[in-house]
Amino acid sequence: MKLINIVNARGALQKLVAQDLPLKTAFEIVELVDKCNRHLQFFSQERQKLGALPDEQKLAELESFDVPDLDNLPIEIVADDSLRLSAADVKALGPFVRFIF
Repeated sequence: MKLINIVNARGALQKLVAQDLPLKTAFEIVELVDKCNRHLQFFSQERQKLGALPDEQKLAELESFDVPDLDNLPIEIVADDSLRLSAADVKALGPFVRFIF
């Protein structure tokens, strides 16, 4: 998985964390978010090193960094009417979550 996928899913993951989910699913989401937060911190630190106007090639290299430790994906979530996410959230969560209807 590419680092940019995690960056793009940050807001959607925050919304997903706020949802009431079955305990097993909630636990899987917490583990995923903990891993993603480490990568987001790395991204933020490296992005700051690039400065306010980063070299586009260096930024693209950072965004395409391969994240190897995200296993057990996608997490399966039973989607029902109580789950509230936007279409943009669902798209951003695509690499991480498979919704079951």
